Amino acid sequence: MSSIRNAVQRRVHRERAQPKERQRLGLLEKHKDYSLRAKDFNKKKSQLRALRQKAADRNEDEFYFGMMSRKGPGNVLSQGKRWKGTVDGDRGNKAMDIDTVRLLKTQDVGYVRTVRNVTLKEIGTLEERVVGLGGSLDAQEEDADDDELFGGPRLAKPKKIVFSEGVEERNELLQQKAEKEADDEEDVEMEGDDAKDPKALRAERQQRLLEKLQRRLQSARKKLRILTRTEHQLELQRTKMAKTATSGNGVTKSGKKFKIRERKR
Repeated sequence: MSSIRNAVQRRVHRERAQPKERQRLGLLEKHKDYSLRAKDFNKKKSQLRALRQKAADRNEDEFYFGMMSRKGPGNVLSQGKRWKGTVDGDRGNKAMDIDTVRLLKTQDVGYVRTVRNVTLKEIGTLEERVVGLGGSLDAQEEDADDDELFGGPRLAKPKKIVFSEGVEERNELLQQKAEKEADDEEDVEMEGDDAKDPKALRAERQQRLLEKLQRRLQSARKKLRILTRTEHQLELQRTKMAKTATSGNGVTKSGKKFKIRERKR
């Protein structure tokens, strides 16, 4: 009987394939695949719950003798009698959870954005004043870096060293330098006495004010670039700390670029 039953042609039951419009998502998941994935997820979830409970029930004053012979920074072996029982740099602070850190990042972004808006308004005001005085907005910027502008180390100006053969030649050079400085001061005083024209004085003051405004405008533009870059970095950090994947581009630790797909509208 079995041989006759197997001889009859039967219908071939095929598994359902992934539709063409969803082939970019890979193979269609079957129920057995979902069962394995759900079992693995629940197992990890229970392990995390157990570890979280174990960490909550941990005794902070717990002591065992292995702590006395451990190796690392700030132990009794390396510091001897000076050891106070704590690791170097340990202030007793507990690490904040990811939600708190993300909230603090949000506040930092808000502060940087506020300062950036204030700087942007200041740049607009300075540009109007420079244009009103007949200046150009396309002034060449200095070679100083942004770090040097805002609290960074400044490069010392080079000094000129003059060597002499003896004491007499040195005294002669010093005397010539003093005479030259005295002649320059006399020339400046004579020019000051001759230039008493009010129009010339007004033009000179206007030129000094224009140079001052251009320097302030250059400094404000550099500050705006730094604030814009800082805001972008903080926003990127806050986005990476989100619970779910958000739209945007990123780079993995190995340097591979990836792009998160957006939801269909």
